[in-house]
Amino acid sequence: MKAVRLPVSVFKSHAEPYGNILLPVSAGADLYHENDPLLSLHDNTGENISRKNPSYCELTVQYWAWKNVDCDVCGLFHQRRYLDFSGTPCQRPYRILDTPDEHTVQTLGLDSVADWTDQYPIIASARENLYESVEAFYNRNDRRQFDDIKLLREVIADLYPAYSSSAEQYFRGTMSYFCNIFVMEKQQFDRYSQWLFDILFEYEKRKPKELCYPREMGKLGERLFGVYMTYIAAQTDIAWTELPRVHFASVNGTTLKNLSFNKYLYAVCPPGTRRRAILRKFKQIR
Repeated sequence: MKAVRLPVSVFKSHAEPYGNILLPVSAGADLYHENDPLLSLHDNTGENISRKNPSYCELTVQYWAWKNVDCDVCGLFHQRRYLDFSGTPCQRPYRILDTPDEHTVQTLGLDSVADWTDQYPIIASARENLYESVEAFYNRNDRRQFDDIKLLREVIADLYPAYSSSAEQYFRGTMSYFCNIFVMEKQQFDRYSQWLFDILFEYEKRKPKELCYPREMGKLGERLFGVYMTYIAAQTDIAWTELPRVHFASVNGTTLKNLSFNKYLYAVCPPGTRRRAILRKFKQIR
């Protein structure tokens, strides 16, 4: 039987494991203060980049899992976003549930992850139509006084030139992967992680230090995941699929202000629609 381990990036909060499958991990633990809540698993043990969390966000947990978790299937979830393996019909990239309590998590079909990976060694979060290019969306929402995507292209071309055409295809397209959420057979997970962090570390070396900003590398990681999936789809015969996410409206009793967790907004302007794209012109919604 496959050993499935799905780390969940948790930031200064509490989260319950789900058997041996979900592994809540304190993200950025190396920067915690004495009284901050620390889970039994934290990303500053073993080989790690925990101190980079303000820029890398959940990717510090991915790095920790890559270097320290022994399993057959691995991936990355967030404390407020999971993948949904239940097969519940969902025509959108995600659906919204109340809270990740034990009963709700049991409905997400996590016990079937091993079976899914028997057929699909790579499982991604469902893409969303932006109705503008991935590059234009990034530049409008996340660019800070520097052409990040141009430098990212240069690093990809220098380190992994075979991926350059996939990068162009993805950046010019309108279908975007969000959230750095996925599940892969561990061999695929390791291969992707090596590729991802090679590029991000080189990007860090070349980027003007005075222009760095919070969550920068995490956001670029989202775009690189899209480049990687575009390459997998076009240049390999590796089987892959996409599943919808679940967004939790409340975590640890706190209702999140991010509009992507708002049920009313979801009903009025569903993700993946032109109405959502128009709203994004005025409000930043992940």
